[in-house]
Amino acid sequence: MPATIKDVAKRAGVSIATVSKMINGGNVLEDNRIAIEQAIEELNYSVNTVARGMKTRRSMTVGVLIPSLADYYGVSVLSSIDRELYARGYSTIICDYDETDPDGARMKLDFLMNKQVDGIIMQPINVQRKDLVRVEAEETPIVFIDVGVEGSGHDSVTIDNEEISYEVTRYLLDNGHKRIGILVGAPGVPTSDDRVAGYTRAILEAGADSDPKLRSMIDISEESGYTGMHDLLSLETEPTAVFTAGHDLTLGALRYLNEAGKRIPEDISFVGFETQAVARIYHPKLTIGLQPIMEIGRTAAEFLFERMSGEYRKNSREIRLKASIELGASVLPV
Repeated sequence: MPATIKDVAKRAGVSIATVSKMINGGNVLEDNRIAIEQAIEELNYSVNTVARGMKTRRSMTVGVLIPSLADYYGVSVLSSIDRELYARGYSTIICDYDETDPDGARMKLDFLMNKQVDGIIMQPINVQRKDLVRVEAEETPIVFIDVGVEGSGHDSVTIDNEEISYEVTRYLLDNGHKRIGILVGAPGVPTSDDRVAGYTRAILEAGADSDPKLRSMIDISEESGYTGMHDLLSLETEPTAVFTAGHDLTLGALRYLNEAGKRIPEDISFVGFETQAVARIYHPKLTIGLQPIMEIGRTAAEFLFERMSGEYRKNSREIRLKASIELGASVLPV
């Protein structure tokens, strides 16, 4: 006969209420938690999530919604989110949506709501307040990553995109570069606009070349990185350094440079973004900007759990984490 919650409580030496509280995501004393976990393992106790859901009106599932499952940022942050939620007894339903479709995000949010998820973590590219009407009407907690939704009043976990772009550009300027190109996502997206703002601030402070043709703003795809790098190197006066402000943009730009026979850093200095694995095997090792992706996912999951469990009911939290520069050998002083 399968073990019951009563058996677990008896083995752990605690009350049934304490066991129930823990397996439903509540906080218990550390000694009790250890005893309960040991009892669960020894008795091979399995929580009946269906029965629990009927009783608690919780599905123990969380929806995770990102624009593209092929995007490096989305895939990487998903791993961290899933790990954190699984440790708390939650499973995830992962969806993507077409950010160019005006109804794309809303339709996928409706899908998740129909699945009766207990909460949602979302990367809201081109998402507006009106897309959140049903989520807010049903009081389902939602946490945004990468960017927020203006005026929505929900928790968000982002990075300081303007600052990392400023620091990268400043690093290139400090190495003597005055004509610096940047490849970034489409205009109107807060992430892209902030990275351009940081780049522009550094350029203007240094009195460097502010030629608008040095800014390529298409989207964050590998093909845009390839095209953008081609366009920069087709200018009458080429840049001496380039910052590719996105993972796939970096890959596309590197592909073009390889095909064009351009050497890094002899022919052009180069700073990428997020491509940590590529940066370490590329010769020479690339200098890159790094987002704290694991921390983003972990913090978002913690925020959502606190909302779902009722541990936090106060005003929205807007956490802006700091990105960093990992130095390589891809920048040559002028």
